[in-house]
Amino acid sequence: MISTSVIVVTRDRPDGLARLLASLAMQTQAPGEIVVVLNACRVSYDAVRAEFDTHVRIRWVVEPTPGVAVARNAGVAASRAEILLFIDDDCEADREWIERLVAPFAFNPHIGIVGGEILSAPSRDATLVEEFCNEETLMQVGRETADLRGSSRIDEHAALEPRA
Repeated sequence: MISTSVIVVTRDRPDGLARLLASLAMQTQAPGEIVVVLNACRVSYDAVRAEFDTHVRIRWVVEPTPGVAVARNAGVAASRAEILLFIDDDCEADREWIERLVAPFAFNPHIGIVGGEILSAPSRDATLVEEFCNEETLMQVGRETADLRGSSRIDEHAALEPRA
């Protein structure tokens, strides 16, 4: 099995991180490790650590320099896996998130990057950017690809097949 590191950057959102970690703990394919980068945090994550450290494999990294790029690079440096998966602390991963992102790498060893569809949670107000992306083009690509095939499921391998 291909090893995976899930890298999460967080800054002052312990409740969001707890929801994300709960969703990562329920994956159909468990992550090899989770790297949580505490980026210039001013609030405590002790409760989150107490809740998850006993049953989820987490490496905690403190990055005092604010900024998502610096924090992601710190996460990359701390990771030990072949495949790096990035997710934000205000997201919840679908149960098959890791399994579906890793599958194309096993299918074709020449793949360098894989992405997936991002959906806004219906229970919260979407930002203007999220509304545009959901209603217009950026986040619709996966759905349109599935619609063209007459299927309700996105075929992750379709983009990997040679064109005729």
